[in-house]
Amino acid sequence: MTRTLARAAHFVLAIAVAACAPRAVRAPPSIDVVSVSLDRVDGADAYFGVDVLLTNRVAEEIVVAGLQGSLSIEGESIAQAVLANAPLHIPPNGTAHAEMTAHTGMDAVLRAAAAAMRSGSVVPPGSRPTLHYTIAGSATLAGGARFPFERRGEIGERR
Repeated sequence: MTRTLARAAHFVLAIAVAACAPRAVRAPPSIDVVSVSLDRVDGADAYFGVDVLLTNRVAEEIVVAGLQGSLSIEGESIAQAVLANAPLHIPPNGTAHAEMTAHTGMDAVLRAAAAAMRSGSVVPPGSRPTLHYTIAGSATLAGGARFPFERRGEIGERR
């Protein structure tokens, strides 16, 4: 009898743990970074905006509870970007725009610019200098499921 109760308790515990675990997402929304821009400099602080387009490829609404990612410029990690207004509702077979924000010190931005110069980036006369970004992180859906994303591009470039 005790052995049967122990097995039943293990079974109930396994079900409870499985119920609390995040569910896998069959078709997570695609995440496209439309642009990364330096929004403003306020004293020694720099504020970045990350414009994101999420596309839902399934016939039911998806709720994104959070987006977070590490923002790097020219290979230098400078800040953590987070979803500005959560939760985000993506309609069935639709899209939704989101804004991620990141805050860092100007010293981090200057280190990234120095990294670009060290790497031998040459700016032809008459053209504007560019800095390359990478944002890598994850999206968390309302049910707890998480999935990674990573995008690269140029600061100020719109896709």
